[in-house]
Amino acid sequence: MKGCVVIFAVCASPALAGDPVFTPPAGCTGFLTVQQANCKVAQYWTCEKDPDGIQWRADIGQTSVTYLGKIDAEAQWLESYDFSPSRQTNLQQPATDPANLTELLATGVDSYDFIIVDAKTQQRTRVVGYDRIVEYNVTVDGEPLHRTEFSARFVNPGSNTALLKVSGREYVSAKHRRFFGGPRTREMGDRQSVVDSSPIEFIYPGENGFFASTPLYGCSLEMASLSAALKGPKP
Repeated sequence: MKGCVVIFAVCASPALAGDPVFTPPAGCTGFLTVQQANCKVAQYWTCEKDPDGIQWRADIGQTSVTYLGKIDAEAQWLESYDFSPSRQTNLQQPATDPANLTELLATGVDSYDFIIVDAKTQQRTRVVGYDRIVEYNVTVDGEPLHRTEFSARFVNPGSNTALLKVSGREYVSAKHRRFFGGPRTREMGDRQSVVDSSPIEFIYPGENGFFASTPLYGCSLEMASLSAALKGPKP
């Protein structure tokens, strides 16, 4: 996590217009900002010292960075950092059946079976699932995408006990070789939650709002959900 702290020490510098601007680490170049439906804005960048195909993403909420992720050219989760609570997970390589974006784009479906490892506890979690293209050539804010469905099970690799199931819809971009979010359902035992992180705006360098760090959409809904959760169920 030490390297991650360095990254975020330079992330927020004041913009002339008054809106904080996200700044990637030295030697890195931003290429895309996406305003999402769930009161998050996602920033994307690449770094000179990384191998070809490596991309980074940071999700920013109303008050802080909530997630940092690193993927490769096949959209494999190489590293993931969550900040509430703080947790880092890394991909165990080689994977039994690695995520393969090339196969998904060529055939319309891709399965995967891999292990992620908690960097602090060394706890291993097996992730088994698939992505399938269900609608080709959709457009969001002028961006060409394919709509996908997915389902992933997170299980204890020793006992094969189910820990979590996540399913829903996303978008995949052949241009950027990555996924963008959508509505998803998380099921953990009897508990279930639904989040829609669908992209609303795609903003490129030189366009108004590029690397702005203030989310624009869905924030009133997020606050309403938080308020309801704090109040608890009605008697």
